[in-house]
Amino acid sequence: MDFGTTLKHLAPFAIPILALFIPIVAIIMAGLVRIKRNRLLHDTVRLMTEKGAPIPPELIDAVANDSKQQAKTWSPTSQLRSGVINIAIGLGFMFLLREIDGGPTWIWAAGMIPFMIGVGFLLIWWIESRKKDA
Repeated sequence: MDFGTTLKHLAPFAIPILALFIPIVAIIMAGLVRIKRNRLLHDTVRLMTEKGAPIPPELIDAVANDSKQQAKTWSPTSQLRSGVINIAIGLGFMFLLREIDGGPTWIWAAGMIPFMIGVGFLLIWWIESRKKDA
């Protein structure tokens, strides 16, 4: 087997493999950028304390609040919105797959995945709204 025929056989696998590596590389790069930023920020604070220079409050806030900025909280409104959108997508997907001819009769159940995710979001919204009222 020469290189040309080997490449023809491997080409259908190359695109999905590369497509899977793109988000992995993006996540790794984002982590490396965050690590480098934190290292530079901490080095700056360390050098300023070694020289006895006053540290600006903004710099202290940046060091202290870096982990807090990464945590994103869901508001009850966003949970309600996500729940309704997922339920609508799930129902639409179920109806679409039910109307497609020629496939297995149970294939419409694939729409239950986004539907149940939406139900979960609505359940979280309901629990959170009851906590706020109490």
